[in-house]
Amino acid sequence: MTESVKENLHPCVAHRGWSGAAPENTLAAFRLALSEPAVHWIELDVHLSKDEVPVVIHDDALKRTTGVKAKVRDLTADELGRLDAGSWFHRMYAGEGVPTLAQVLDLTQGRCRLNIELKDGTSDKDLLARKVSELLRDCGREEDSILTSFDHALLLAARRHAPRTRTGLILDKKPSNIAAVLESLQASVLSLHHKYVTAALLEKTEAAGIEVMAWTVNEQRDLSKLAAFPQRFQLCTNYPDRWLAAVK
Repeated sequence: MTESVKENLHPCVAHRGWSGAAPENTLAAFRLALSEPAVHWIELDVHLSKDEVPVVIHDDALKRTTGVKAKVRDLTADELGRLDAGSWFHRMYAGEGVPTLAQVLDLTQGRCRLNIELKDGTSDKDLLARKVSELLRDCGREEDSILTSFDHALLLAARRHAPRTRTGLILDKKPSNIAAVLESLQASVLSLHHKYVTAALLEKTEAAGIEVMAWTVNEQRDLSKLAAFPQRFQLCTNYPDRWLAAVK
């Protein structure tokens, strides 16, 4: 099997950008992911700011990545953009702010597809889904993006507001009756912790027309093991360079 075929069989999703080498969910991490031509997908996380702007950050609290003792929803998008979300990773990234989803959409336009996780910490799930959907529609990115979540209500809201965008359920447990569950959510993607991805499961999802993404696969031995499966599915990793070594 040639390298290009393997890359297509198990395409890489850069988890929060190239987050093994740059601060997660920052423009620096996304630019680094875009520097690898074989990376065609980036995964990221979205919350709403105080002024109801979709911003890209994993936690609903700012402490871990910015040192600020506040919630994302307590600050405006402009204020979040002026925080230092890079120094915790390395001083060379000092001043990397919390980006807006609009900035990431602009950066990746025509270069990379997005897997956007709608975070379930929001108090207004319909508003988050609507705001993200409006951005995708305005940017013409409805069909080259996927909206995912652990939260069933968020996925149903995403279907209402973005009917042209694929949606996916995130699971951190062994799937049970997954085809029926996804059908009830009108979703076609399963984002699954890699330890639950097996050849038997992949045979079932493939037969049901369900696309699978295995997350977050960072150890070389795990990447190599999964890359040996003959079924097509995505590999989500903090280290696209390790993924590339595994699929070669």
